[in-house]
Amino acid sequence: MRSALLLPALSLWSLPPACAQTAQQLDAHNVAVSDARYQGKQAVRLLSAPDAANGSSYAIVKGVTFADGIIEVDLAGKPAANAGPAARGFTGIAFRLGQGKYEYIYLRPTNGRADDQVRRNHSTQYSSHPDFDYARLRQESPEKYESYVDLEPGAWTHYKIEVEGAKARLFVHGADEPCLIVNDLKLETRQGGVALWVGPGTEAYFANLKITPKSAARVYFDQAHGEAPPPAPMVEIGQRLGFTLDPVCGPVTPESLAGSRLVYFRAPNRTFAESEKTAIVTYVNGGGSLLLVLDEEKRQSLAKTGVNDILAPFGMKLSGDTPRIANTGAIAKAGEINRADREVPYDGGREILGGTPFAFQLDRKGNPAQPYAAYQKLANGARIVVMAEGMASLFLGSPDAVRLYEDPANPDRTRWWGKDSRVFMEEVLAWLMAR
Repeated sequence: MRSALLLPALSLWSLPPACAQTAQQLDAHNVAVSDARYQGKQAVRLLSAPDAANGSSYAIVKGVTFADGIIEVDLAGKPAANAGPAARGFTGIAFRLGQGKYEYIYLRPTNGRADDQVRRNHSTQYSSHPDFDYARLRQESPEKYESYVDLEPGAWTHYKIEVEGAKARLFVHGADEPCLIVNDLKLETRQGGVALWVGPGTEAYFANLKITPKSAARVYFDQAHGEAPPPAPMVEIGQRLGFTLDPVCGPVTPESLAGSRLVYFRAPNRTFAESEKTAIVTYVNGGGSLLLVLDEEKRQSLAKTGVNDILAPFGMKLSGDTPRIANTGAIAKAGEINRADREVPYDGGREILGGTPFAFQLDRKGNPAQPYAAYQKLANGARIVVMAEGMASLFLGSPDAVRLYEDPANPDRTRWWGKDSRVFMEEVLAWLMAR
């Protein structure tokens, strides 16, 4: 049967909303897939393999990549013939699928009207394959990742998820309010596949699939104040997080900043005009986010650039140079921004005052010392990150480097300690974009 709309393999930037799929547009994994007519709708039928392990049965939508956006579908799930007593008709959507991992939100249709309140409370479920299945999440965070919604086995149910950064919300039956809210998706924000998902012992039907990726956000990358071009890894990170870099060589004005999700000043060394400072402060006060990276005084002068005038309205300030410890490194602590402790390079810089510190220069003994990076969240949704040294923003650092060692013959060829620059910067950018 010919599909109403065939989906070419398009990038995130140009992908139109995806419409109803046929079996030919799906790549099956541990499921039997066929076209079907079910309760008045043209659909695809998925039947999980009898011996399939939990989390292994799904059908990937060909030619689709997705990071953030909206996925809608009409679905109907019920226990398959000869399914065991634990079958619930598990049916849902997997997203950001890649490298054997994915996020998924699914329904348990037989629980929706069960004569047991505990089962009803388990009608919806978020999980992350393979490390955070329902059993682990239920044990470690009871009730946090599942909720009640009225469901009937085998009945058509309109299902919609909204995904942005680390957050996802599930809407069922066209409701205006979500029945399940997840604020801490377990995988990093990334592009990946989308799949129709079923659990063990399930027969399910899917129709009217619509995938609408969020439009790529603009990152204003300033090059008007002596900054170098964006480091190459920024392009890959942008593809994963769903943003486009826009290098700008002209003056900072309200017009040039318009439409930007984030403004990035990486190591400016020329003077910001008073009108530019005002434009940046106004932009942040209007809800825009800011990333500012400065290095030592010999590379970027506080007095010459005037960047502290930009930070002052937000209670933040960069110090002058602090005593250098060669190749000392820094540690970003797990918390609001970073999912785990991150080792990043550091070799002489400043201290950041104000805001909430989240990364620290290490002292000679390897203990966290002065704040190297701090963040600020404004009530209007704006987010600010300031870094007082620039090596991590250049993605430097080596996993086999030795702390406190400097190449005596050629210091510039020193192998810098701090192996996590890439993941650290991606987490910083993801946090700044998620507002």
